[in-house]
Amino acid sequence: MREIRFRLRLDNEIVGYEKWYPGELAEVTPDEPGDLYWRAHPCWLYSLDGTTWRPAPILHNRKDAFVNLPDKNGVEIYEGDIVVVDFCDIPDDNPLHHTGAVEWDVTNAAWSISDYDFMFNYYEALEVVGNIYGNPGLVEDGQS
Repeated sequence: MREIRFRLRLDNEIVGYEKWYPGELAEVTPDEPGDLYWRAHPCWLYSLDGTTWRPAPILHNRKDAFVNLPDKNGVEIYEGDIVVVDFCDIPDDNPLHHTGAVEWDVTNAAWSISDYDFMFNYYEALEVVGNIYGNPGLVEDGQS
């Protein structure tokens, strides 16, 4: 199941994470299957570090969506991350090295990389190197 998750920002500073917890249903008694109750109600959970989650909200004014994929090093990829696409290790007639920002492509309804027609079919060739909020020069200087 797709995890609904966001990176939270206060302007350009990353302040935490938010994810949807769908709750947990349980049977009232094993003798009466089908009689269910909420053992834990659905809710949004918040984390300062992405590991410890609590229902207490974190002050933020912007959200970056989680792409639901890791990069080649296991780092979670979020909207606004700057990634390097590196197909140089793959035998090919057209080796590729490109730096760009992760963004939602409305036309194709898919995650893509700025200034490059790349969908996330080969996410294991991506490496997160920063984000456009803390490192905007990486995209402007690193395009190729």
